[in-house]
Amino acid sequence: MLNNLLRLSLVLLLLPFWAHADVITLKENAPRTYVVKHGDTLWDISNLFLHKPWYWPQIWRTNTQIINPHLIFPGDELRLTINAAGEPFVDLIRGEKKPYLVRSPSASQINKSNQPIAVLPWHEIEPYFNQELVLSEKQYSELPSIVGSTKGTEYFSNNDLVLVNHEKLPLGHYQVVRKQQSLFNAKSEFLGVQIRHVADGQALAPVLPKQSLVTLSSANLEVKRGDKLLKKVPNAITKAMTDITAAIEQRGNIIADVSQYQLSGKFSVVVIDVGSSNIKRGTVMGIYQQGAAVIDGEPPKYLAEAQTIEKLFAENDVLPQPWMKVGELLVFSVFDKVSYALVTRSSTVIRKGAIVAKP
Repeated sequence: MLNNLLRLSLVLLLLPFWAHADVITLKENAPRTYVVKHGDTLWDISNLFLHKPWYWPQIWRTNTQIINPHLIFPGDELRLTINAAGEPFVDLIRGEKKPYLVRSPSASQINKSNQPIAVLPWHEIEPYFNQELVLSEKQYSELPSIVGSTKGTEYFSNNDLVLVNHEKLPLGHYQVVRKQQSLFNAKSEFLGVQIRHVADGQALAPVLPKQSLVTLSSANLEVKRGDKLLKKVPNAITKAMTDITAAIEQRGNIIADVSQYQLSGKFSVVVIDVGSSNIKRGTVMGIYQQGAAVIDGEPPKYLAEAQTIEKLFAENDVLPQPWMKVGELLVFSVFDKVSYALVTRSSTVIRKGAIVAKP
């Protein structure tokens, strides 16, 4: 019986990898027409039509007479059609006052401005582009530190002038950052330091021989001694991310919740142990979780409920449960050894250690 359960668990886990070709399936209640509204995202709309929203590009028809046909605007009408081969397609009917390509002898274009809908609910994840980063231990330890203030206080806030242990800190804008947590994979291998942006700082012209002065602003939290300074760079986020694809061979684990919660759910931001060499922004992955192991005894009980002595004698009676798909996530920020991802679907609470793989 134990061997059968193990085989079943393995089959359920690997089944997505064995599919040679995924079939594009419409939802039973997919609308025949849909008028795009303010506040919609491309992910929302894809979910209206498809069980697997990352297949949206395959049902999307390009209108060559329209500028940027891959962009969708409020007021646009989407029409679902089925061709003679039974394949679904979505056509775009531009709403009024949207960008059109106007052909003339001079080949000029008239482009009426309007804001296209976003791909994702950026309000949910945008703070993580500005406030949450991952550095190596060496990178973090070498950052200059705040050691005090001109007021002699322990905590600092906006407009305070703080002392930094760095000689002639280059002029410019900085982020004040703090270590949030160290990140490890399932093998306890160190992957990086998650840092949090707590304030901004402006380096002043040097007046001291071995230290620098920085003025604080835009504090999210109280700044304290030991917080570090990181040179501020323009935000690399682009809300025009349209290249959304499903993972194929990539596989890893959820190793943390960015906010350090023990349990995660829909719209949580999680950390996975897959880095930039194996994954890119816009990758969709399935989330797989194993149910609690059971001791097949009298009475049956979950392994976690058993006493230590019971676990020792019940080793051969422990029944593992299969890995089941419990959700999906979308990678939106990639670092050297880890990535941040938004949980877009969840049928139950998601725990650290869940497997992420082909959706």
